[in-house]
Amino acid sequence: MGIVAGVTALFAAVVFLFNINQGLKTPESAQVFNGRLYISNIGGLPPDRKDGDGYITLADLNGRIQKDKFITGLNAPKGITFCRRKLFVADIDRVVVADPETGKTLKIINIPGAEFLNDTAAHDGKVYVSDTQTNTIYQIDADNYSVKVYLKSSELQGPNGIAFTPDGKMVVVSWGGGKVLEIDGSVKTLASGFENLDGVVVAEDGTIIFSDFSAGRIYALKNGRVSLLAKGLISPADIGYYRGKLFVPEFMMNDVKVLEIKR
Repeated sequence: MGIVAGVTALFAAVVFLFNINQGLKTPESAQVFNGRLYISNIGGLPPDRKDGDGYITLADLNGRIQKDKFITGLNAPKGITFCRRKLFVADIDRVVVADPETGKTLKIINIPGAEFLNDTAAHDGKVYVSDTQTNTIYQIDADNYSVKVYLKSSELQGPNGIAFTPDGKMVVVSWGGGKVLEIDGSVKTLASGFENLDGVVVAEDGTIIFSDFSAGRIYALKNGRVSLLAKGLISPADIGYYRGKLFVPEFMMNDVKVLEIKR
């Protein structure tokens, strides 16, 4: 695997558990809902091509594939989130809404002006979507699907991953700036000096965990201190988190690595 998991001050250890690779092609996001794992597959590259070969794979939490092409007809699906018991996935310039139980498409939300929709996150009945190319974060009402610009700012420096802290603050990691940002009325830098940040999640205790795609590393941030969780990865993309486990899509390796955080 080539992963080196380090002992840190925040966690006792990070342990590699297993790979998921059956039927995956350019996996970008791996997220858990209702005890199942949903993996977005871009398919053929480049990641902004409208070629219709993108799909979402459904697996159980032990890595067994339940349906390799659970949701199809996508172009280059990236970040996945869940809100109002619906699945929302970013797909270049639109957000596709589907039933997470059946895979049926419920709604296609076209977002005029969007160029490279990347990650999604849900909070308080709203879905937030980053557009890395235009330094924009959109807000979608999960009930009526109305769309508005939540924030457009050069300070975002290529926003990629989005997550929310337990107290409702938005955390964004920037691809272009290599920064961890907090959005709470203004843009505040929590940590910087990284390469190309991709995915971000927040653990139960508020620890921010994020992936550096180009460096092949995963970090944790708590109380202003950054610790290295894992290195030696190839292309860690939009990570997922569930009950102490990290789900790490290896974009260029066509697999998802599952790691366990020991406390």
